[in-house]
Amino acid sequence: MNFQLLESGKPIPDRVGDMLLVYDPGTSIVGDLRSVPKYPLVVGYYALGDRVCKVADFPDITERAEIGPVRIYDWDFLERIEAFKYGKFWEYYARLNLYASGKNHLVLKDVLSKKAFKRSHGKLHTEAFQYLQYTNEDEILIEKIFIDFLKRLNGYIRRPLNLPLYEKPHKPYISVIIPVKDRERYIGKTLESLLDNDFDHWECIVVDNGSKDGTRDIVRRFSNEDRRINLVEVSGKSLTECLNIGLRHSRGWIVSQLDSDDLYTPDALRTIYEYHREHDVGLAISYYDVIDDAGRKIDDIETVKHLEFSINNILRVEGAGAVRSYKREVLERVGGFDEYNYPYFGEDYDLVLRIVERYKVGRIHRVLYKYRRHAESTDATFPILEKKRIKTKARWVSIYRRRLINLSTSPSLSKKIST
Repeated sequence: MNFQLLESGKPIPDRVGDMLLVYDPGTSIVGDLRSVPKYPLVVGYYALGDRVCKVADFPDITERAEIGPVRIYDWDFLERIEAFKYGKFWEYYARLNLYASGKNHLVLKDVLSKKAFKRSHGKLHTEAFQYLQYTNEDEILIEKIFIDFLKRLNGYIRRPLNLPLYEKPHKPYISVIIPVKDRERYIGKTLESLLDNDFDHWECIVVDNGSKDGTRDIVRRFSNEDRRINLVEVSGKSLTECLNIGLRHSRGWIVSQLDSDDLYTPDALRTIYEYHREHDVGLAISYYDVIDDAGRKIDDIETVKHLEFSINNILRVEGAGAVRSYKREVLERVGGFDEYNYPYFGEDYDLVLRIVERYKVGRIHRVLYKYRRHAESTDATFPILEKKRIKTKARWVSIYRRRLINLSTSPSLSKKIST
């Protein structure tokens, strides 16, 4: 079997041989290529220093799949799907084409390659968020590849179901839910940012999940000084359970999330309230800035706007942005956060997917949130491959729901039912 080599990120070349081996810069082949079977896409484990790294064995439908620094494609497959038409993003098109046919890539558990160690610079500087750096031209092409994939699966929806909303504004207008565990270093600043808001009609439910440090004492002090802040003490719960506990203890017309190490801007709550009062949306999402451990804005990271967000493209990107604020009736109708399938990660992403299928989503084009990047955050400590596995599950489940929506709303089906 003859292998043709190509550095990743390059357009597909003219064919030479049987298989096309694509490699990331700084990668060397250490496995025996003679054992590679003929299959549309073959990947393998790889070495990083002294560590053996696994790759995704699931069909990640984003262009950022963790499938290793070497990918081997069957030339017959690439020619059949005309992968050359998609420029430097032909690999993404080829992979989605394979998944749409009901197949997955083949994973060899033997070490196939060795990758040069590359230092990670944290969230927003990793491959997981590379789409924030795309040119408009690149984003348009990638979105086209993805949307065509959704249409092929009948998972593309033109608009949400637009279910009606009934509840009128009532006080407290906003309930802020903060799940927390062992965050004495940050929780005080988080609550101060809430108190600094120029809007009074809110309540805050802090759900402490068995903190062993001084977190509860700090929250109690704030609660004694301002009765709008309420501490709910639990232990041994998952993150998602804590969010739902906070939801059940709250009364507000709007429910807004605030992580225990992040901050609101002084105008966040007023802006959220005014937006929801003026717009018939189930969910509103603003912009956010990234701050360092000390609370200073990281200047080399631009304001995160998620302008690539759409009802369909949300299935490809990592999230919708922050701050997220929900109509209470919407949260209750969709069943809140999914404790069973997303106990510690991905619960907010899954919730957004379920909401955008049913209700209008609004964008608040202002910075209302400050995301703190530090070494102890969930984004930094949760294994990358497991994060991708969880979000991939949420995406495929959403595609299944969308297919049901399309089936139930198709004119041909409605005609059959009526006759």
